[in-house]
Amino acid sequence: MAFRVRVPSGYDLLSSIHSWIYPDIQPVPEQTGDRYFGRAHLINDERLVLLIQQTNPGADLQINHSETSISRKYLRALVNRTLGLDISFDEALNHMANDDAISHLVPGVVGVRPYMSPTPFEALMKTIIQQQISYRAANIFTKRMVIGLTKPISHQGQLWYSFPDAKTITGKGSKGLKEYGFGYKSEYIHGVASLVADGSLELDSLVGSSYERVVERLRPIRGIGEWTVKVLSLAGLGDFSVFAYDDLVIQKILGRIYNDDKRMTAKEVQEKSADWGNAGTKVLYLLMSAEVLGLLNSSEKS
Repeated sequence: MAFRVRVPSGYDLLSSIHSWIYPDIQPVPEQTGDRYFGRAHLINDERLVLLIQQTNPGADLQINHSETSISRKYLRALVNRTLGLDISFDEALNHMANDDAISHLVPGVVGVRPYMSPTPFEALMKTIIQQQISYRAANIFTKRMVIGLTKPISHQGQLWYSFPDAKTITGKGSKGLKEYGFGYKSEYIHGVASLVADGSLELDSLVGSSYERVVERLRPIRGIGEWTVKVLSLAGLGDFSVFAYDDLVIQKILGRIYNDDKRMTAKEVQEKSADWGNAGTKVLYLLMSAEVLGLLNSSEKS
């Protein structure tokens, strides 16, 4: 069972996925290989595999999926949203091309679009896991939980994992979650999952909501601070009107590029972002993507 999806000019599937998912740390539950990206999804209590292939940047996506009762229209919308195919980065790329300090990065990120978790719940769980640790470490801990709590399903001779649902995470208990490396955050993860599992917290309605509403709904919950809400809004809800300017990674990146290798403050990051106008947060996103893809290190060595 297969269908095709058109993509923006030059879109690069693997560069976009690898801006968030390390090739050597999988499944999280995302898995990549030679020109493909795949994972299992849990939709309305039904699990299915989506295997997305692209022969070269800019080519249509070939979507292959396991047998399912879920409509083609729903699956197409899921692919478009999670791959950020409707989000334009043209203005951000133009700003980068006109900035001598970062113009050399454009060829490496020109095909990147924001990859987002398929559900706000998964995005929130992953954002809590990312708190105060490197993104690489967060991938490692998430992989442990995915393998520990979910059973893979087979499709085209390969095993694929989904992200554990709220009831499964809650059932592990906060103490049990510590075995995956979450430490004190195990209580936060368990607490949020419990709220979702018992219906006290409904996250899907936050898609398309204002940042103010997201803050109002999530900030009172233990373990969810301003940084978590901002990262979730961008990386989980696709809201580029906000950015976590106090994120240490972006502060170090901008310090390395513009401030003689001295880490910028959150205020300085925000001021620099303003130089790029409404596209500022997208430029910051692409710079973080360049860091994860290893483009900043390679450019420094050249």
